[in-house]
Amino acid sequence: MRMNLSVMRLIGRVIDSDTQFHRGYQTPRPAPILRLAVAFVCILLCALSRNAWFTLAVLSVELLRTAMKPPRVMAHILRPVAVAVIFAAAFTAPAIFLGSPGSFGTITMKVCESVLVLSLMNEEVSWKETTGALSSLRLPGIVIFTLDTTVRFLVILGRFSNEMVEAVSLRGVGKRSWRTAGTGGILGTTFLKSQQMATATSEAMVCRGFNGSYAPGRRRLRANSRRQHLIDGLYALLIPLLIAGFIYTQRLMTAG
Repeated sequence: MRMNLSVMRLIGRVIDSDTQFHRGYQTPRPAPILRLAVAFVCILLCALSRNAWFTLAVLSVELLRTAMKPPRVMAHILRPVAVAVIFAAAFTAPAIFLGSPGSFGTITMKVCESVLVLSLMNEEVSWKETTGALSSLRLPGIVIFTLDTTVRFLVILGRFSNEMVEAVSLRGVGKRSWRTAGTGGILGTTFLKSQQMATATSEAMVCRGFNGSYAPGRRRLRANSRRQHLIDGLYALLIPLLIAGFIYTQRLMTAG
């Protein structure tokens, strides 16, 4: 049941984050497509970097951004980062004893940077903004519709299975192992419920004349669009700055 509740909280946060974003962020922010592009460039360049200087610089900036968040948000961002770093350090620890301590530090920093960038983006970009950004990339509407519907169905199935687990637990007397707790029946009923939901959704799409086009909610520009365009332009400059920093650090390594 604890695992089921954890999955529900994780997926439910994706759905409920839209209202939290509109309440917590009242100032103009960069466009979601730009934030996705900058995050992708950061992760790609850090993965291609042959030394630790570029990764260390990007990681320092991301940690500075994290330090400017409220304590509760900071803890939520750093929690998955800590887990990823521990796993990366555990898997690359033998490199220290094999004479490659530099590989251990570089790989661990790259994992930390990648997960931190994704965690920050997950905290600052809502699910609707993400689907809107994917739509701006000319991704087929059916793909975005599948992603959006899958996430929402997972929430519904999570709540349904959690109610079944609670019902079985309340009706059970004494301690029961997983073999006698009706786990198979719960999973089977949840699977049948998912099939019913899929069939009902397919029939509803046919009745409404779904033609494969799907337009998710996109961000509306505020009245001060000039300021918004200025913020987007300044944020877009991060991409050439990152590329220039990457080339500069790689040349330093070659010259050394």
